Amino acid sequence: MAKSISLASTALRYRDQLTEGRSRIEARFRTGLPSFQTATALSDLYDQIVCSVFEDSLEQALAGGAKSQHINRLALVAHGGHGRRDLSPYSDADLMLLTPRISASCAAPVAGNLVRDLTDAGMDVGFSVRTPAEACSLAWTDPKIYTSLTESRLLCGDETTYRRFYESFRAGAKRRWKSLNQKAIQTRREERRKWGETIYLLRPNIKRSRGALRDIQLVRWLGFATHGQTDLAQLSSLGALSGDDLETLRRAHGFMLRLRHELHFRAGRSQDILDRPTQMEIARDWGYQGEVGVLPVEDFMQDYFEHTRGVRYVSAFFDDDHRARSRTATALEKVLSRRIDDKIRMGPTHIWVVSKKLESFAVSLPDVLRLMQFANENRRRIAHPTWQAIRVAMLDRRLSPPDPQSVQSFLALLSQPGRLASLLRRLHELRIIEQLIPAMRRCRGLLQFNAYHQFTVDAHCLRAVQAATEFEDDDSAMGRRYRRIKDKTLLHLALLIHDLGKGYDEDHSEVGRRIAGEVADAFELETSQKETLQWLIHKHLLMNTVAFRHDLNDPDVVHDFAAEVGSVGRLELLLVHSVADLIAVGPDVLTDWKMKLIEDLYLRTRRYFETGNLPGENDPELDQHRQETVELIRAAGGSDSVVDLVGELPLSLLRHRASEEIAHELIQVGQWLGKEEGCYCAGLIEPDGGAVRYNVVVRQGERRVGTFARITGALYACGLTIFRANIETVGEDLVWDSFWVSDPDFADQPPVDRIQKVCSVIRKAIDEPDAPLPAARRVWKTKGNSEPEVVHLLPTKIIFDNDTFDHQTILSLFTYDRLGLLSEIAKVLFANDVSIQFAKIDTHLDQIADVFYITDANDQPIVDSDYQNQIREAMLQVINRETNAS
Repeated sequence: MAKSISLASTALRYRDQLTEGRSRIEARFRTGLPSFQTATALSDLYDQIVCSVFEDSLEQALAGGAKSQHINRLALVAHGGHGRRDLSPYSDADLMLLTPRISASCAAPVAGNLVRDLTDAGMDVGFSVRTPAEACSLAWTDPKIYTSLTESRLLCGDETTYRRFYESFRAGAKRRWKSLNQKAIQTRREERRKWGETIYLLRPNIKRSRGALRDIQLVRWLGFATHGQTDLAQLSSLGALSGDDLETLRRAHGFMLRLRHELHFRAGRSQDILDRPTQMEIARDWGYQGEVGVLPVEDFMQDYFEHTRGVRYVSAFFDDDHRARSRTATALEKVLSRRIDDKIRMGPTHIWVVSKKLESFAVSLPDVLRLMQFANENRRRIAHPTWQAIRVAMLDRRLSPPDPQSVQSFLALLSQPGRLASLLRRLHELRIIEQLIPAMRRCRGLLQFNAYHQFTVDAHCLRAVQAATEFEDDDSAMGRRYRRIKDKTLLHLALLIHDLGKGYDEDHSEVGRRIAGEVADAFELETSQKETLQWLIHKHLLMNTVAFRHDLNDPDVVHDFAAEVGSVGRLELLLVHSVADLIAVGPDVLTDWKMKLIEDLYLRTRRYFETGNLPGENDPELDQHRQETVELIRAAGGSDSVVDLVGELPLSLLRHRASEEIAHELIQVGQWLGKEEGCYCAGLIEPDGGAVRYNVVVRQGERRVGTFARITGALYACGLTIFRANIETVGEDLVWDSFWVSDPDFADQPPVDRIQKVCSVIRKAIDEPDAPLPAARRVWKTKGNSEPEVVHLLPTKIIFDNDTFDHQTILSLFTYDRLGLLSEIAKVLFANDVSIQFAKIDTHLDQIADVFYITDANDQPIVDSDYQNQIREAMLQVINRETNAS
């Protein structure tokens, strides 16, 4: 009992020491203690506690009968971040107890006491017990163990045991440098795939994302196997790192280490994710002021991206220098190469500049761009020595306006897909693109502060170019349309600069149009090319806006869109641009539904250009589709009234569903119509199994106000999340509403009884309009599943459009989403006597774009400004309700 009390008091003493030590260091950090000194102070604190606990563990083992000659040969080793004295406030303590075989029997009780007491003291411990031979053997097969042990440090215990291990480990690593470096690089690649291949993530992991602390560590790991050193200054003195690269890594290391300390201190735990609220808080506390059109948080994150860009670049070249290569493959590349001119040779996989011409070649921007043009046309990689020389020369080159030869080489580079995207990224890293296009400089590392975009402006533009060029080898319809564009220069240029107008108070498409004009003038494009480039950037959102927010069954919508586009050539450019832009926003943004809508608008508009027919006019394909549906209905014994419905279906219900599916639904609706009771509701699981589509058909009667509100309220009450909805009118009497929902209660598709229950709730909500809806399910929120309102920087927009149509008003709503918001909005429209004629609901991540075609109680458009303000204020009240409550 006394022993237990003693152990508890000892653990409490060490816990207090750790807590008080962290507090003292945090106070010094807040008053300006540099990041490296903060890490050293934290490492000293850990060392003191670990060594004290180790001594206690040895004493306990001796008291338990262990022999002193065996105990005295144990060595406690810190490795990983602890080994290199690179700790943050809540870092793990990575420890290894080294034991000769003769001492192995007493190592286990020492290790047990050590881990128990350190854990009780509040320290997270990574621990292992190994003989020197075991440690080395495991390191040769496991790259994670190897990379951690490269930065080993004796904390306490027997120095002879430690030296025996470390000398053997270091010598063995140098003998195995090729395989060890290859494994380390591969392991780091796998980690980057998990945490982000690009440095331009908007919620980066400052330890593991690309260009972060782990890439600096990778340089050290590779240096250990090749040169026997992990210290960056020593690697520079050995010639493995240039002075500039050493300084780049040092500055970045200091910045990111300070940032990691900040995250740990703020969270009171280990925290490496730099989320958006924390970005804003740190930018404020670190004194970032921003500038016109650039928020303080954007200024701060541009600094972050500047450092990660430098790390990514230096580490990539260091990796390439230290990667094992086959001498046979290198020799074969040279033997099979051919001369392009007196400076350039090209082999089966690479292109390079001959060594005696390299120094003068590397400083010439026209020559560098010409080399890239050849590399792109022939799909060759630029050999590492050539690219290394170019990098050094270009980073030292003074910024200056481009000469005509450089411009022509750049345009020639843009004309071919090839390896265009990767080459543009390299030009961007070397700041060459911003010499050609000055507006790119301002957007370097510029955030788009929303959850819809996952990358910075410059990264998004480069990804858009990549998305387009990947259509080159695509067998889809998009691939055929991309290949059909003979001169792709303007398309690629437009994608590269289409969002450079962001970060200003003015609409970015307007600013982008002016930037496009400046670029066209600087590149001396022909007048027609300049006009097309400006139009494409000014209208780059047009196709998505019309497709996602308007009724494509309306001939006026297609007619007006066609008039805005003007020609089939521009339509093809806009189509590819729109799709590539959406792909570049982030994974899963371009859904099948969105692609179908874009495709639908494209086909209707192209058909209008070619035939003069608007939607529904003289369309043989549509006529055949209707005829097939009619035949299927008749074959199934459907009535004439059901057949009549086929001719009244809107195009949106016809074009994107197979004849069999439409026939089956219409037969069911026909059976419901014959019963003359209630509403029709059916749930259908989508083909991919990821959503359920609930179709609700209601007899319109004299008024339809409130139906949409009741349906959305019922779905919300069932705990379902609505991410898409359509309202259509079939004939003059039926309202056909479709809602696509996800069901959080089921990881896979929901069972039949669940769908039937939801349908029952919906039917009751419509058939008994005076009955209260079931109470919405209470959802308990945790701190991690939503971000605070402070990051919602994009304003809510509520727009009334009475210019598009004379007979109805288009109400557009853009805001941040929350559970049940659509139901609340629908109730507001109902309460204000608004009738919804047509709707498109689109939700992505934290944002919604909802469009309603509405009329007042007399079926007239809502033009009165007081009435509009009444609706707007009521909508804003429910939108802001959740924020105010929190």
